[in-house]
Amino acid sequence: MAEPPERVPAEDSPGGRGRPAADPADASTTPACASSATLVVAKESIGFAAAHFSVLETGSETLHGHNYRVAVRATGPVRGDGTVVDFSALKEALRDECAQLDHRMLVPTRCPELSVDLLDDGHVEVRQGRRRFVFPLTDTRLLPLRNTTCECLAGHLLGRVRERLEAVGVGLEVTVEESPGQGATVADQAVGDLRQDPPTVGGTGARPGV
Repeated sequence: MAEPPERVPAEDSPGGRGRPAADPADASTTPACASSATLVVAKESIGFAAAHFSVLETGSETLHGHNYRVAVRATGPVRGDGTVVDFSALKEALRDECAQLDHRMLVPTRCPELSVDLLDDGHVEVRQGRRRFVFPLTDTRLLPLRNTTCECLAGHLLGRVRERLEAVGVGLEVTVEESPGQGATVADQAVGDLRQDPPTVGGTGARPGV
């Protein structure tokens, strides 16, 4: 007489923990994705090193630099494939824009306290009060901003990333930190405000040089 087949203990069955395996066709046992989600890209490898000085209500900073870190958040509906947007698209856009600022002198061309002129010898002359700086144009990044604070740099990067991801229906936020734990976050609707020509400069408070 043939031996009966060995009984598989419930805890070792495909379902595990004494339960039968779920039928993939049974939608009632399949957890649904959230209808919306927020993706976060905050990696130490994404950022830039740059020099700058800001003109604030409290006075003008000395020339200094930071190792900036940059992060992005993307919020939107979860698509049919279970994603909001491809992580690689976010990282590529952010890294490319950071590379444009890396190892450059950042000069805001819309700051009413600064005079910025292109010289015939390939240099940029920047005047602020009694101070005068001359930088090689190749080492300078002229930005259509009123200042080079974290707030304004975050708005600049957000606008640039938004242009690259225009076809993607997500809300974006960009954070720029000038040192760990010290920075600013700007969302989509605030970009236009940071690009306007202001009547005065300031409102952000003084920042240390390091």
